[in-house]
Amino acid sequence: MKKGRTGHRKVLPFLELTAFIIFIVGVGAVITILLHTEYIERERVTEAPSIMGAIITSQKVEKSRTTKYYSASTIAEFKAKGIDVSDTKFFTYETVTTPNGGFMVTATTTDAFGEAGKWVKYIYEPGEGGSWITSDGDPIPHDDMYEPAPPSPPSFVI
Repeated sequence: MKKGRTGHRKVLPFLELTAFIIFIVGVGAVITILLHTEYIERERVTEAPSIMGAIITSQKVEKSRTTKYYSASTIAEFKAKGIDVSDTKFFTYETVTTPNGGFMVTATTTDAFGEAGKWVKYIYEPGEGGSWITSDGDPIPHDDMYEPAPPSPPSFVI
């Protein structure tokens, strides 16, 4: 092998280049894993509000068509109302009518979520509107879910 100017063999730059390439590939793999983990977390968090929003809309459509709300807790019952919950991984869903003529939608976490048995509910009562509550007993502000908050009065600057 030829010697370079300093008397070192030219093998070292090849090894350095190889190590650098392995380092870059490793950094790329770590970034990919982090992004995938973030994607899974986002999927886990957004599943319930998305499906519950569809169920709430379906309930309102049902009420306008038949003058009453419906109850459903199985995939077949939801599918009959036009909602596909067969691909849900992190929650099970149920909707029931309330004694006051409203409805309640419940999403309960499964083992895949990491904490089975926790739930979030949307309760709608005629004349009162809807409200969100969690299994921790905490109400969820309107801004944190899909139901818009009542409009605030306009403020004028004179």
